[in-house]
Amino acid sequence: MSPREKKLVIILVSAAFIIVNLFLFTSFNAAKQQKEALLAKGSKDLKKMERELEEADSQIPDRDWLSGNPPVEGTHGRVGAELATYTEKSALRNQVTLKKRPSPQREDIEETGAYRSARVKVVGNAADRELYLWLTDLQDPKQGRSITQLRISPQRDDPTRVDCELEVTQWFTPQIEQEAVTTN
Repeated sequence: MSPREKKLVIILVSAAFIIVNLFLFTSFNAAKQQKEALLAKGSKDLKKMERELEEADSQIPDRDWLSGNPPVEGTHGRVGAELATYTEKSALRNQVTLKKRPSPQREDIEETGAYRSARVKVVGNAADRELYLWLTDLQDPKQGRSITQLRISPQRDDPTRVDCELEVTQWFTPQIEQEAVTTN
């Protein structure tokens, strides 16, 4: 081989070596970036799971309380009617004048899960003390009952009284249909 051919072979081998190394480097770099992204995603998922585990531990007392105070079983119509009756009787007992009687709201058909809710809207008028007693009577977590909306405004012609518009919600467990029970 002549010296020119030797130089040409050395240049071609060097060029092939550089091209192969560039290919290997880019392949390695792409694989490394993919693994780093996978590691970052796994680390993020791990932190999320650890956070959920910590939250689950903090929710144990809530679950224990709920198992000791389960919501009533019933249908939306029955629970809504009972809630309206209770709201009205409570207002009378606490000397609250009802401007608008309790009216059950329509069932939320998109509600899912183990518990459902029945809502009642009502407008009352009272002095502060009677109003607070009424609100305290309506808000009863052990009965699955809660005030979910509240708007209080002063009465225009009597500064000692207030108007109160509120929504009371009663949670309940949907009643199992009798047909399914009798066929089993």
